[in-house]
Amino acid sequence: MPDTQRQQVGSRGQCSSCLLPLVLILLSLATQPSQAAINIPPNFKRPPVIKTQPESVTVFSTEDFVMNCEASGNPSPIFRWAKDGEDFDPGSDPELKVSESSGSFAFYTLSNTMDTLNKYKGKYVCYASNELGTAVSNEAILNTDVPPSQQKDKKVDETADEGKSFILKCNPPQSSMEPIIHWMDLRLRHIDLSKRVMAGKDGNLYFANLESSDSRDDYTCNVQYLATRTILAKEPTSLKVTQSNSVLRNRRPQMMRPTGHHSTYHALRGQTLDLECIVEGLPTPEVSWMRRDGELSETRTTKDMFDRRLRFTNISESDGGEYQCIAENSQGNTKHIYMLTVEAAPYWIKEPVSQLYAPGETVRLDCQADGIPSPIISWTINGVPISGQFDKDPRRTLTASGSLILEDVNFGDTAIYQCRASNKHGTILTNTNVYVIELPPQILTDDGNTYAYTEGQKALLECETFGSPKPKVIWYTMEGPDLKITNVQPDDEGVYTCEIITKLDVAEARGTLTLWDRPDPPILLQISDPKDRTVTLSWTPGDDHNGPVTEYVVEFEDHRSNESVWKMLARVSGNKERAVLSLWPFMSYRFRIIAINDVGKSDPSKPSGIYNTPAEAPDNNPKDVKSESIEPNTLVISWKKMNKTEVHGPGFKYCVQWRQAVGGGPDWHEKNVTEPPFRVDNVGNFSAYEIKVQAFNEIGRGPEPDTVIGYSGEDVPLEAPMDVGVEIINSTTIKVTWAPIDKDTVRGHLLGYKANHPKQRTEHMRGKKRVQAGWSKVISDLRPFSNYTLKVTVYNIKGEGPFSEALPFETPEGVPGPPLTLTLDSPSETEMTLHWTPPGQPNGVLIGYLLQYQQSEHVSISTLPTIDDPTVTHITLKNLDHKSHYRFYLRGRTAAGDGVPTTMKGATMLDGGIKPIQSFNIFATQGWFIGVVSAIGLLLLILLILCFIKRSKGGKYSVKDKEEGPMDSEARPMKDETFGEYRCVI
Repeated sequence: MPDTQRQQVGSRGQCSSCLLPLVLILLSLATQPSQAAINIPPNFKRPPVIKTQPESVTVFSTEDFVMNCEASGNPSPIFRWAKDGEDFDPGSDPELKVSESSGSFAFYTLSNTMDTLNKYKGKYVCYASNELGTAVSNEAILNTDVPPSQQKDKKVDETADEGKSFILKCNPPQSSMEPIIHWMDLRLRHIDLSKRVMAGKDGNLYFANLESSDSRDDYTCNVQYLATRTILAKEPTSLKVTQSNSVLRNRRPQMMRPTGHHSTYHALRGQTLDLECIVEGLPTPEVSWMRRDGELSETRTTKDMFDRRLRFTNISESDGGEYQCIAENSQGNTKHIYMLTVEAAPYWIKEPVSQLYAPGETVRLDCQADGIPSPIISWTINGVPISGQFDKDPRRTLTASGSLILEDVNFGDTAIYQCRASNKHGTILTNTNVYVIELPPQILTDDGNTYAYTEGQKALLECETFGSPKPKVIWYTMEGPDLKITNVQPDDEGVYTCEIITKLDVAEARGTLTLWDRPDPPILLQISDPKDRTVTLSWTPGDDHNGPVTEYVVEFEDHRSNESVWKMLARVSGNKERAVLSLWPFMSYRFRIIAINDVGKSDPSKPSGIYNTPAEAPDNNPKDVKSESIEPNTLVISWKKMNKTEVHGPGFKYCVQWRQAVGGGPDWHEKNVTEPPFRVDNVGNFSAYEIKVQAFNEIGRGPEPDTVIGYSGEDVPLEAPMDVGVEIINSTTIKVTWAPIDKDTVRGHLLGYKANHPKQRTEHMRGKKRVQAGWSKVISDLRPFSNYTLKVTVYNIKGEGPFSEALPFETPEGVPGPPLTLTLDSPSETEMTLHWTPPGQPNGVLIGYLLQYQQSEHVSISTLPTIDDPTVTHITLKNLDHKSHYRFYLRGRTAAGDGVPTTMKGATMLDGGIKPIQSFNIFATQGWFIGVVSAIGLLLLILLILCFIKRSKGGKYSVKDKEEGPMDSEARPMKDETFGEYRCVI
């Protein structure tokens, strides 16, 4: 984290809030600051004060490289720099230009290339000095980075079923900058976001459930980087939403981002943090947030992106804890737990204040900081570290709490003292000016301040002064000359005057003491104007003790409840003395009131009398009615239990009703129960039922409930897909077709089909590949020239049904893979032999080889006559030229074409490569494999020995066993550059 620095300039005096264990409430009646400015003649010498700090920067171009530092002082300060703790002189570097004027120093690069800036990466500190001391800047970090560039993406075509969840990927380029993602169409119109369609912080576009209107061919992810003012548009993505033959209508919520049930987050105090909760489900789920170990902060937390994000602004240590995101729809709910840990970079609790001191005084510079982990405090004088244990000046003392004490100061102690607080998250620094001088007396406290205390506290009225020599302070009031007031009482209120005297001058200031306290509770609570669901509550306010009441809180207790719990019912403005309260039926109320002012809360008032509301029929029915059937042949109906305030009368129960959705007739089955869930047996497998739940009591029934479709428990499918067919597309791809299955035999939600195609006569097994529900599916990544058997099955949530009858098929020939090895053997400086082994994956019947070469990296590839004998394993090249290097490309060939090359660079025993050859001979051999494997180790050893021998003669030997990328697309037939002689040995 970048370091921060702060410099305070002010005046000296006692800090009264440090001397009393209470909180002072200061009401300033003047317009000037509470700490008056010291009157120093304009021509007086002043220590350096840094006005503009050097800033940390990440450089993306040479124009971004600027380090600037500005400071004031009299005389004008002199600047110097340090880089990574060492002295650094920008003026002596020929690649840097310095811009220096009175009070400022900047340097920047003259280079036009980013490569030269890497050596300037580091941590920089600016020092501004004059004869009164040296001020130290914060630490500025300079980094370099490459601007993100446009990636070469391929257009993506996606297909998905209606109702399913889906994710469109963005994959923004990696960068040190955090990107801003915009999903748009080709007309640069933003994609409409909603609870159903969400953009994640990872850049992806999330669909909780797909609708047919989501089909379009121009979903474009635009990635914006503010620092470089760059917007990169990704290749458009096409999404086609197809109608599914599945009877799936509803689906309980599931997490999409983050995944799983738990995640952990770390943040620093003051940062902004987003917790994401992107969920899928049908209907689209509602999302709510809660803190398990407390309440969500009203000032630091907000909900964004349709409640899918919980944003912490200016996060605090108290925000650490466990948070939950709860997603609900009619089919159920799910939750995700976020464990949040908040640590803190150092921050100031108390900073030393720049002061003027008279000779002989004792100076105490208090420096207190907090953070997680706890920071370490250190001091420097004019940028030079001091140590409490080895300090040579006996007048200086470092306390365990971090304070620096200077005794019997003299003019030579005038300096700038730096206090640093550091932990693993960063460093903060403050410059404090200690200026030893003589001046006439002054009162630093503003005239006319008002102090407020609660009764019984200790009070101390401020009279901050300065003078050299130290002035004498006299206090007086109209009641007496007291300064400290113990156990403040109402009689102590009044106007106080402070007068200071020295042999040079006299000054005075006045302040007012006022007594505040929390209010007394309201009295005489009265209930009036009773109605069925409202009542008027009035009261008489208690004494506010000079603190006007800002708010009243009305609480209630249900007298019928076995628990004596007071709950908040309403909040009322502090200028009101009555409130109309909304009540629930069938409750026995007692009320009480709490008054609140700026000091605190009153005690609760005495309770009112009991007020009973009459019973009524329920207003609502239970929510979240659904089927949670798991076992076959059962229907389990569940709902969310209603709370006590919704009962509204005695004898409360639920009326559960159900009937078959199709063919069940008009009559409903029903059962009265006291709580969820309710189970019905012998209802068939995966049968659709209309279900509803109605609340009622002895007074009457709730409103007519909504009907929900639910399904009895699923079972595995009964039948296999019929009319399975295979269409060969190419050597690695097929299209599988089948007839749609009877939905009644699925006995559950049709989730899709699976195709099983294990490869025959090979050790490589293809597992089951899930395909979409539909009549056809393209399957890729098959092995060419291979025999397969294909079986298709349908599956639901309970599992797979039977497989279809095995259907054999064979993939056609493809181009071969690369030859397994390609080695070079150079028996002399004019000959070279190429050895190879056939491709490990011929992917067909091998019919020969194609050999190509490239004489240098800047010359196009040339082709030799094809080798039509697949048993050839050697080619010998003669009359070689030692002035060129060559790269060889060797490919296997089948009827489908030329395969992937194996590449090798080589040269002869001396400096150079292969000379053009005039004629060739080809010989075949059998048993090549044993010879090659036996000779590999010996050949490598001989080559190394020859390399050293030839180097000792002044020559060079170069062999690179490196497979290169694809050959140049401009490969051309052999012309005048063809080899004069080569041969293949059998």
